[in-house]
Amino acid sequence: MKFSKVADPLQSALQKLDQSFDRLARNPHLLAAGASAMNFASRYRAGEAADPSANSRSLRLLEKINRPLEKTSRLFEATPHQTIFREGALKLELYTSWESPARGQVVIFPSLINRPYILDLGRGRSLIQALVKSGLEVAVFDWGGTSVSDRDMGIESLLTGRVPRALKSLAAFSKVENLESKPRTLMGHCLGGNLALLFAERWPHVFDRLVLLTTPIDTSNDALLNTWFQTPNWDPTLFAQSYDQTHGAVPWSVLQFSFLLQRPTLTPRRWLQFFTRMSERDFRESWLQMEVWSNDCISFSSELFRDLLIPMYRDNSMNRPFNCRLPVFSIAAVDDHIVPLKSTRAIATALPESDRTVHEVRGGHIGAVLSSKTRAQVWPEMIYFLTR
Repeated sequence: MKFSKVADPLQSALQKLDQSFDRLARNPHLLAAGASAMNFASRYRAGEAADPSANSRSLRLLEKINRPLEKTSRLFEATPHQTIFREGALKLELYTSWESPARGQVVIFPSLINRPYILDLGRGRSLIQALVKSGLEVAVFDWGGTSVSDRDMGIESLLTGRVPRALKSLAAFSKVENLESKPRTLMGHCLGGNLALLFAERWPHVFDRLVLLTTPIDTSNDALLNTWFQTPNWDPTLFAQSYDQTHGAVPWSVLQFSFLLQRPTLTPRRWLQFFTRMSERDFRESWLQMEVWSNDCISFSSELFRDLLIPMYRDNSMNRPFNCRLPVFSIAAVDDHIVPLKSTRAIATALPESDRTVHEVRGGHIGAVLSSKTRAQVWPEMIYFLTR
């Protein structure tokens, strides 16, 4: 009997379990009880006489255990680049254009929760490589988690301090001739897109176009993450403050658990899919890349948690007109349970006066950006937008 004959009914049963869990996870009484438990845990953690260095060592050890294949697997063949700026855990990586003279420059703000190499996967799935092959110089921020010197990594310290200093270094290292006459783009992925919007509003003359990839804007929808975050009696400020005394960041393991809990059976369903299609080399390699990356989270600065996530999810602060008129190219994921389509469609509210090109693509939060269909149909249009 073929494995698929067993896998199909199992997939169906697991999906039904997810639907049941989703209903249970929205129960107001359970939400209230869970919020009270989290508040209690936050107060307890904040009152502990914890050793910050011990917490930092434990965190680094867990991160190393969690990504054993990052540097050893041939599936992650990074496009050649150099590090041109470091400050604390933050780095700026420069990828030189494969054409000379370069046709323009792209600066990327990747996700704030996962590693940026999702945009530079090997085996022909690298967005960064597609850009440099097209004649663009690419600079990618690597937020790098947190260190002792990153305790104050909030919105202001990033957008008025570290990022402008990194861009000054980029100006010194850039090989783009007559950059002032070439297209210069800011690209943001996921929460990096929110940071890109805020940066473009503060510094309106640095870039002349904007790209947003599965970026959440409107959080007034019924996505489970939004529902949890907006539970009335949960105190997210207390939650963030409870980590200030230790490493100054919400640990990656806490973030990872919150994402996994939204679809508890997603992991076994992915493994079922793997065993069903493991004979297909392209699928197998892509699956392994995604599995390693999705479990390679970074800790989130508690200061940034207060500055960005609390206003965004509690007050819907990103769903407003931005003082920004840059033309924008956006990719929205039709099947995204983390950032629903309604959330990304609000780009019309955020940039009402901008020339907008929006692609609504089948797939989840990452698949919509990197799938073979997107690579074949959407990436060429994006590159045209970046170089025209």
